[in-house]
Amino acid sequence: MIQDMFTHYQIQPAELLQVQSYYMFWQRNRVYFLAPIGNLKEDDLQEMKSLSDFMSSTGDQSVATFVQNVQGYYVSKIDGNNYSLFKSNRQNERSNNNGEELAIFHLRGKKYSDELKRLNRIGKWKNLWEKRLEQLERFWQSKVNSHPENFFEQIFIESFPYYLGMTENAIQYVVDTELDDTPQVIDAATICHQKMTERRQKEIHFAKVPIEWIYDHPSRDLAEWVRDEYLENPDNYQKKILSFFYGYEKKSPLSTFAWRLLFARLLFPVHYFETIEGYYLARSDADRKRYERKLVNYLENTSEFEAFLGGFYDLIGLPTAKLGIREIKWLK
Repeated sequence: MIQDMFTHYQIQPAELLQVQSYYMFWQRNRVYFLAPIGNLKEDDLQEMKSLSDFMSSTGDQSVATFVQNVQGYYVSKIDGNNYSLFKSNRQNERSNNNGEELAIFHLRGKKYSDELKRLNRIGKWKNLWEKRLEQLERFWQSKVNSHPENFFEQIFIESFPYYLGMTENAIQYVVDTELDDTPQVIDAATICHQKMTERRQKEIHFAKVPIEWIYDHPSRDLAEWVRDEYLENPDNYQKKILSFFYGYEKKSPLSTFAWRLLFARLLFPVHYFETIEGYYLARSDADRKRYERKLVNYLENTSEFEAFLGGFYDLIGLPTAKLGIREIKWLK
């Protein structure tokens, strides 16, 4: 990889430190990230570059910017895979509150005004969720018809109808929110992350890497942070979540429309979808076993997760009756 780096960028790091899917190294007080881009197209990368250039121009020093290779492109073949290289100034000072830091990031991102075609997800949740559900339902039906080959397929076949119902609830909640409520100025679209988690924030604490950015309602990031916090700490999540929202709303208060979208996203069982998809895309038995353990854990704790969802508005102290926010009775 180091040899390929020199070929494409005329940069020769002493070593590459792997952090999640990135490779990291330092040179002259700059931190560099080599990020795998998978199936991203040139158009996606151009829009991501536009976003990272914009965020840098707002004064966010922790945003990593694209580095061109010697041919003038943003994609290089390194060790047989497509990567993009990013650089950022080394950051020593970051906010102690994840919520506050995310709110500042969102407020900056809301000022972005150019049109985005590839990365725009605003108002598209319903259609995207329906499409994802239809794909998994077809796959599930094929497994039902061919009969389960192993334990994972058996519990997938048995559990899917439950998660289909949960997904339909989430889709209906989005539809009702868009019909019953009106977005406010603070509901403007912003730069978000494909999948925001606290671990992501901590582990990539040197820089914000635009390879994971999209353009969406800020409640996307909030919901995914909350989901991850609950799934990772199901017995001790309350204080952390309250502190997170306190920090966020100190900088950027949320409207009823935002709270309802956030709840709709929590209802959508993306963790289930990712586990099923991950299992069938896994290349090793060890990875498949890991996804199997995840699925078993989710299935064993469905009633706890329902209780978490049913008590979410109470946890954050939202007066739903006064605000006219519909709660889902079967979760109570």
